[in-house]
Amino acid sequence: MIDVNEQSTRLGPPAKDRAGAAVRGPIEIAPRVWWVGNLETDDQFQCHSYLVEAGDQSVLIDPGSVITIDGVMDNVREVLDPSSVRWVVCHHADPDVASGLARLDDLVHPDARVVSEWRAAALLRHYGSRLALYLIEEHDWAIDLGDGRHLEFTLTPYLHFPGALSSYETAAAVMFTCDLFGGFSDATSLWATDSSDFEAMRSYHEHYMPSGDILRAGLENLRRRWPDARVIAPQHGRLIPAPLIGEMFHRLSGLECGIFRLAEHDPRLATLLAAADLERDLARAILSTTDLPALAERATMLLGEHLAVRRIEAYVQSETEGLLRFAPDEHYAGTPVAAMPDKSYGSFLDLPGDGETPPIRVYLVLAENVALPRAFARAMVQLARPIQVALVKHLAHRSAERDRARIIAQSLTDPLTDLANRRALADAHLASDPSAILMIDLDHFKAINDEFGHDLGDDALREVATVIRANIRSRSDLGIRYGGDEFLVVLREADESHALDVAERIRRQVERVPSSDRLAAAGVTLSVSVGVTLHESHQDLGLAIAHADEALYRAKAAGRNRVSATW
Repeated sequence: MIDVNEQSTRLGPPAKDRAGAAVRGPIEIAPRVWWVGNLETDDQFQCHSYLVEAGDQSVLIDPGSVITIDGVMDNVREVLDPSSVRWVVCHHADPDVASGLARLDDLVHPDARVVSEWRAAALLRHYGSRLALYLIEEHDWAIDLGDGRHLEFTLTPYLHFPGALSSYETAAAVMFTCDLFGGFSDATSLWATDSSDFEAMRSYHEHYMPSGDILRAGLENLRRRWPDARVIAPQHGRLIPAPLIGEMFHRLSGLECGIFRLAEHDPRLATLLAAADLERDLARAILSTTDLPALAERATMLLGEHLAVRRIEAYVQSETEGLLRFAPDEHYAGTPVAAMPDKSYGSFLDLPGDGETPPIRVYLVLAENVALPRAFARAMVQLARPIQVALVKHLAHRSAERDRARIIAQSLTDPLTDLANRRALADAHLASDPSAILMIDLDHFKAINDEFGHDLGDDALREVATVIRANIRSRSDLGIRYGGDEFLVVLREADESHALDVAERIRRQVERVPSSDRLAAAGVTLSVSVGVTLHESHQDLGLAIAHADEALYRAKAAGRNRVSATW
């Protein structure tokens, strides 16, 4: 992989290129592949020529026009004798890349051939060169350069010529892309250095490429045929090093081209251009975040520059929570709703699921009596997919949080009674909380187990737990199975009167006929003894529990089935 920031003077852009002075060649852009162009000062339509060094099978690619050909050949001479050039490739027949052909007749190899495709070949002969034509479609779309090296070709039709070619040097992994990846540029820099160079590329493609669909088809062909390219060498603009190739492919794929010709005499031109600008801005916003609230907020702001947008909403059917609505009024948190709005609610787009992503519906809610212009439909499609991805991320995080909460709850819950266990007491943060402590013991529990069996003993424990839950405040108080047949209750912000009242209610309700059918059928009677104390602010909790346990002991010693308190 070529690092554009670490290339030597011979291999890659020299210091003068990086510093901004006019570029001069030749420059080796990859092993034995040279840029030999002749950049013109004050020309925004710079044309590049390239040389593949391969002995007497060397290749000159897009030799140039009558204006630039002499400078190109001067650069070639610094690398090799022009008589070693056996192949002259013309990716298409425009004069800026091929009108200098006749100047090569007496310079290149006596058996040199002009390589092209039949549609371009029909035009190339008009430049008056004596060199024979070599139709690449008649030769398996490749040239053998020796030493295992090949120059491969593919059609990229209508980009921007009907028979336009792109080619690939296999050893150095350089892709020569004709007008694709071209751009408007000056003569001060040969290499693209960051994504900002895409702007020159964008305007070039919008002017010269006939449609977005044709552009995407051509890009997909190149990506599929030559996925390992390390350098993209276009006819115009700047060369693209490996670190930027993926991003430039992605961003070019999102362009809508041909809009200038389509709207030449159309009053909708402003709308079409605005839609193209919006898609570009949305693409940047989408790349910057996968966080749903941030993405929706940024997209709403961008859409609001062109449309009377009120909000963006998304709806997704969750397997565990039902239909969820994500909207700005609830900060895109996801609120369960009964049904989706009807179609009059706003412009919407349905995206199907694919097994890993759930189906969603995205609404663009505009001001009353405002419809979504047709030109902006692609922007909505462009926006919906990343919203779907962000929703998947959100739902996965939501599910993980639920699982985490469930695991924590299970670790803090007694499985027999569904009350908290002693571990929960450590997380209760009671050190500075004035409260009352109730220590509750099921009377004669061993005798119930011995006489009726452990199953009925478990029923007895569940019965006491049910009564405790019914008499404490679920949001503030805490009921704990403390161990065996002992229960502990924490009543927050409780005084003596409230603590004694709760303790007495629990005692009386346990004493009544049990709710368990098995306990009732067996004639089992239950009772509890309760010890009560207060836990003052900053008092040691263990000391308060010990006091409650002392009060419980007194209640049992006094005959059980009673409440005893210590203040």
